[in-house]
Amino acid sequence: MTTTPAIRGWCPGLHTPMEAADGWLARVRPPLGRLSAAQARQVARAAATHGNGLIELTSRGNLQLRGLTPDSARAFARDMLAAGLASNDAATEARRGLLLSPLAGIDPDAAPDAPDVIRALDAALAAAGTLRGLPAKFVIAVECGGHIPAGTLRADIVARATDTGWMVACGDRALACAGADVARMTVTLAHALAAMKPASRPLRDPALGRAAFARMGVVDTTAAPSARPDRPVLAGPLPGHAMGVMLPPGPIAAGMLDDIAQWCDRHGNGHMRIAPWRAIVLEQCDTPPALPGLLMQADDPRLRIWACIGTQGCACATRDVIADAHALAPDLPPGVSLHVSGCAKGCAHPAPADITLVAGPDGYGLCPHGRADNTPVDIGLSLAQIHPIVRGWSRRPTDPTHATPREN
Repeated sequence: MTTTPAIRGWCPGLHTPMEAADGWLARVRPPLGRLSAAQARQVARAAATHGNGLIELTSRGNLQLRGLTPDSARAFARDMLAAGLASNDAATEARRGLLLSPLAGIDPDAAPDAPDVIRALDAALAAAGTLRGLPAKFVIAVECGGHIPAGTLRADIVARATDTGWMVACGDRALACAGADVARMTVTLAHALAAMKPASRPLRDPALGRAAFARMGVVDTTAAPSARPDRPVLAGPLPGHAMGVMLPPGPIAAGMLDDIAQWCDRHGNGHMRIAPWRAIVLEQCDTPPALPGLLMQADDPRLRIWACIGTQGCACATRDVIADAHALAPDLPPGVSLHVSGCAKGCAHPAPADITLVAGPDGYGLCPHGRADNTPVDIGLSLAQIHPIVRGWSRRPTDPTHATPREN
């Protein structure tokens, strides 16, 4: 096991925990995004036994445990291996970190071959031992259509179901292919990118996609579909007799995951999916969980807020941004998104938000319609000053009172 101090761009895993202010943190990547209620209880028990009992749902649909020590992180990894929730080594674990539609195989309107495509891709990545050299945080996603709109999974390579089959997209280009060819095409494309040794990711540099396809000898590509700025809301009943529950900003206590697991056993089929939007999908469940703390209403403003751990667990942060995010939630106008970041790294949400607030030693910096690493248009704002700004916010980027910030 390798332990690593917190640095920008590092992506901690089960075998490669990272040091934070509240101890070491590690991530569990449920295979194919799915785990049983029994496995969820094992994660909850391990969080309380080996860590500080706090669990976060990450933007990639992973479970992140906090407050570990180097020794307890090793014990936690052994427990997760025994539970069937991890690969044996860090390299394989990292390659299999897929970002998946949580309704694959559930939604009757989704691509019927999506489960086969996902399993084949997972197996191909696990076997791709020579796939090295990709940028940190590189991710591959699979979108299967149906209830979750196309373009909602932001990734460096996206395999997307279409009306006529599948396409594999990277950067600003895409190539149509049959479902049976998705795994081979995706892994070949990833190898082409790795051979180019890019300094950035296709997600940030769309031209890399065109160059990678050309390296494969493919020139007959089409323009890749645009990503959607909004994330889907998975709160309440979902297609295929599934039930979605969403979590407020910040970590949850291990006991809440245990309670969700018990509900999943009693009212579902004993399995759940971890979604990329702080959501959990309970399979074959038609009864909304009667559990405090879960967000079950699609119009809850907390569903449009991102916040990192803040001073609760990060030495880079200067404020308890989770508490501030909850305080601002009642002021958030309909349809407006808010990112409250503890520092300019923007770990909770690397993409733009309608309102981005970045904590500093003298207050918050304001980055309208931007990311946490943008240049703020105002600094040193107190929470009292921010409340009226949020209440009167316009979502339009051209709003003259909230100019688009300059890039760093």
